[in-house]
Amino acid sequence: MMRFQNLALCALGALTAAALAFSSPQAPEAAARNGADESAAIEARVEALEREVAALEAFVESQAAAGAALIDALARCEAEGFTAGINPKSREVLLEGLRAQAGAMKAGADEKKGGASSKRVRGDRKRRRQER
Repeated sequence: MMRFQNLALCALGALTAAALAFSSPQAPEAAARNGADESAAIEARVEALEREVAALEAFVESQAAAGAALIDALARCEAEGFTAGINPKSREVLLEGLRAQAGAMKAGADEKKGGASSKRVRGDRKRRRQER
């Protein structure tokens, strides 16, 4: 049985070597054409991804601007007495939640620019509470 396995392996190896030796290599022009097609496809994909990134950056920047405007509006609401009256704690909770949302909106643009983080927003809230 062992002799048959050795013989079969040798025959298979010889057939593989012969097939590789007599097969024709790919023409150089075809290989160059395939490479050019692949690089053109890669370039098109990169351009599409760059457009997508630019659109996402614009969205993040608009969200950051909206977050800053929301933070200002919340501060004006507090200054006008929004948290005074019946059940002021619920209004404080609402403002805190909206400030957290606004901080999250700004966080992506701030990190990209290397600016303030949401920790600064939390510090501002603590400072405002102490001022009351």
